[in-house]
Amino acid sequence: MANSSNATRTGRDRLASVLTATGLTILVATFAVWMFGEFERAAVERQIEDREIRARATATVAAFESVMQPVEAMLTATAHVRVDFVAPTVIPAAIAEGVATPVPEPAATPTAPAVVARQPVIREIYRILVRSIELDAPVIVSRFRKGEWEVPKFVAGHLEGTALPFQGGNVVLSGHVQSLTSGNVFARLDGVKLGDEIVLRTDGGDITYRVTGRNVVPNNDVSVTYSSGREEVTLITCTGTFNPLTNDYSHRLVVWGERGP
Repeated sequence: MANSSNATRTGRDRLASVLTATGLTILVATFAVWMFGEFERAAVERQIEDREIRARATATVAAFESVMQPVEAMLTATAHVRVDFVAPTVIPAAIAEGVATPVPEPAATPTAPAVVARQPVIREIYRILVRSIELDAPVIVSRFRKGEWEVPKFVAGHLEGTALPFQGGNVVLSGHVQSLTSGNVFARLDGVKLGDEIVLRTDGGDITYRVTGRNVVPNNDVSVTYSSGREEVTLITCTGTFNPLTNDYSHRLVVWGERGP
């Protein structure tokens, strides 16, 4: 009887030890994943901070150019003004008799070339704002490597190779929907409705789009990144069923809109 009691106690002790070790392993693994995510978040924040420094320098240059543009236009206009001095036309006999005085011919009115408004040249997208779903997030470049885009963590990614605003193409941004290690920047994208505003904050100012459509496509459908020939923006995030073997969702939620006037 005593041996049976000791065996039971030993089995319980072993089970407790296994459960304790398992719990500690899970705790350590969770902490390691969290620390790795925080490390990557800090790296992204440093990248954004460096870019904001560049953005302030770009804004200073842009402000100087905006001040100099009217001066440049005035100097250009002045350089094209031609003043013609025309010799007086008179009737010789009348002058000889003292009846008439020379009357100068009117010179042609000088004309200045029309000043054409400059089209903004966008080099970089800084942030995306969709106020209807309280989205306000930084944007960095999503690099294309090994046949796919690397969606950045904790921020939205502008897919490398897709258009920038005012290039007449498709500006494609992607973001994670829900992840402990990657963030959830586009978690509320399914709440966007037709007509909602999408604002891209760029080095050339804020560009506004209006949502004109949404759809769910398979996760391997890259046609949503193609250009339709219109000035538009496309937002992509994961949806559908999560497959732990591939660490991916089965589908993509796609929202698109066209640039307003």
